[in-house]
Amino acid sequence: MTGCIAILGLGRMGSAMARRLAARGYSLVLWNRTPSKARALAEELGAEVVASPREAADACEFVHIVVSDDEASLEVLSGGNGVATKPLTGRTVFNHTTVTPRHSIVADSIVSRAGGVYVEAPVAGNPRNALEGSLVILCGSRAGEDVCSAKHLHDLGEVVYLGEPPRASAAKLAFNLSFLSIVAGLGEAFALAESYGLSAERFAREVLGRTWLKAIVERYGERLWPRGKASFAAALAGKDARYAFEALTDAGLPGSVAAAVASYYSLMTLMGYGEEDYPSLAGFLANLAGNKRNQQN
Repeated sequence: MTGCIAILGLGRMGSAMARRLAARGYSLVLWNRTPSKARALAEELGAEVVASPREAADACEFVHIVVSDDEASLEVLSGGNGVATKPLTGRTVFNHTTVTPRHSIVADSIVSRAGGVYVEAPVAGNPRNALEGSLVILCGSRAGEDVCSAKHLHDLGEVVYLGEPPRASAAKLAFNLSFLSIVAGLGEAFALAESYGLSAERFAREVLGRTWLKAIVERYGERLWPRGKASFAAALAGKDARYAFEALTDAGLPGSVAAAVASYYSLMTLMGYGEEDYPSLAGFLANLAGNKRNQQN
């Protein structure tokens, strides 16, 4: 085992993290479910590629998981040739995946039973922030705050220690629900205006633009409309809203807002817009209302 860093999962965020750490001089070992993607990035960065998560854990002291959801995280941890299918003595596993609190508790148990240290480390920010080293990393571990002080973790951004799992996972879902709810509410407002003959663009400019909500409209700008590119895809936003609903339900709370947000993103995905940027839900709902009004006329 060496002092290298393993990155497991090379989507938008995982690739950006790898590029940031490589630029800072760290030795990297890469794994991805699609091997060709790992090989291409490894060639670019001068990194090593392995065939399985377990090989990555064998090679490196620090293992970073950056996948899409609970199921993918569980597979990386304990599936065939998973990280924890052999002893993890001396390894620290950082999980950057946005997961349910329920999963975080299970993941912590899996890694701990294998002799490793599990660290919740979901991030607030986008791939550009990762490249700049300006992520906010929500950190939590039963091993205490010291495990969150690793230098390479701070090279990715600001680290906020929140205590034992699953606090960091809950905080990440709460954070995502905050801005996803704003976008969904704005989209429903756009749809309401469109339904009664006032274009969403004019409503945003002439009504919202004269109030404190102007800052929100300007913050998102063109991203409020589907345009074929994303930093955080609508399908993943819907998954996070659903996870927030599940977490609220597990806590004995209704989760009505989270359920509504999840349903809107589910509709967006079902209609073929799942890879659009998450704020474009607003324009998607506006277009839906406008098309319906045109059909009725």
